[in-house]
Amino acid sequence: MKNFWGKISGLDKEILEKKGEEITVVYKEKAQKSKKFLLQEKKEEAEQEQWISDTSQGQLVVDIYEKDEALIIESTIAGVKAQDIDITIEPDLIVIRGERKKPKTAENRRYYYQECFWGKFSRTLILPFPIKPDQVKANFKNGMLIIFLPMAEEKSKQVQIEE
Repeated sequence: MKNFWGKISGLDKEILEKKGEEITVVYKEKAQKSKKFLLQEKKEEAEQEQWISDTSQGQLVVDIYEKDEALIIESTIAGVKAQDIDITIEPDLIVIRGERKKPKTAENRRYYYQECFWGKFSRTLILPFPIKPDQVKANFKNGMLIIFLPMAEEKSKQVQIEE
């Protein structure tokens, strides 16, 4: 058991065998290494944040459901104006793009947590069935985007099997 604690604490066998004595151990070398490690870690985090902010886009979360022969897409997009949202429709897919602009008052803040995504975002969804692109309607109110996509009439396809 003493060998186990020796490995964990870094103390030698002689110190561990002392009974009833108070021992003070100073880890100067390890403290300096820890500081260097933390500084390197902070530098790597800063480089990673810079890389992420330059190249990444946020991705929207969506709910998609069918109602009354239409496909409904709902997404919460807080902090964005309607004119900053772009929706592209094809018969079998939809692309939602936009940008959440960081307020100018947010500069020079000392953040403790920064989880809100600021910048460009997009989401491309392959639709489960064809829709009528010319009849699509969208509503954006109180940060909630609702898109109404009417189903296209599908002709049933009969497959003939050749013998």
